[in-house]
Amino acid sequence: MSSLNSESPRTALVVAHPGHELRVHRWLELTRPVVFVLTDGSGNHGVSRLASTTALLDRVDAAPGSIYGRLSDRELYRAILGGDLGLFSSLAEELAQGLAGVDVVAGDAVEGYNPGHDVCRLLLNAAVLRLETQGRRISNFEFPLVGAPDDCPAEDSSAALRLELDAGALRRKLDAARAYPELAGEVDAALAADGSDRFRVECLRPVRYGLDIGSLFPHPPFYETYGEKRVAQGLYGEVIRFRGHLEPVAEELRRQVAEESRRACASC
Repeated sequence: MSSLNSESPRTALVVAHPGHELRVHRWLELTRPVVFVLTDGSGNHGVSRLASTTALLDRVDAAPGSIYGRLSDRELYRAILGGDLGLFSSLAEELAQGLAGVDVVAGDAVEGYNPGHDVCRLLLNAAVLRLETQGRRISNFEFPLVGAPDDCPAEDSSAALRLELDAGALRRKLDAARAYPELAGEVDAALAADGSDRFRVECLRPVRYGLDIGSLFPHPPFYETYGEKRVAQGLYGEVIRFRGHLEPVAEELRRQVAEESRRACASC
């Protein structure tokens, strides 16, 4: 597996929600990336958790990007349900501009668990593809948010970035997680279920897909079955569905990339 050292290239992190950076805390320490966060993590409660991520970034000397808590979670889900393709197109374009000087980017993996996570990955991949049409190649990596932190298919092992944390790095990572008050319940549950050693390895896998993500998770995805239960309870008004809501976003981003490619070819 690949490794990181003091000569690592310019890096960026792109995540859907504040707190996701905890999964790759050691990578943050080593690379000090510019960090893009799609939402403020306010969830159904409407209380932003962005300040906790800002404090964490300050401690590791990483910097916020131009997109940083741009949307509330409710705004994001309304945009997905409402098919606000213009919003997602503009976000992908802005993200591409923000990544123009970056060599390596990491972000949320597609897992079919949360539509916000998967949309974030679509935006990131669209941004990387747009830059490729301009002759700018970026090494693109992902890390799981629901799956095991060290999950890495055998075919990806040679190209993955694998970090094995020593005792000090693991302690700092756990301290950072425990210092994140809005995620206290999730952190406690993860440590109780898996123990701290599970988080000793950070594996960032190479992204080998673009905007066709439907085959990357079982159908129906978890967020559909969960949403159906919440609708039945009267807590949600509508279910976010992959075919009806996320796939159109992917199609629009694909159209955008193709248009960018045509413009680039026309100027050659």
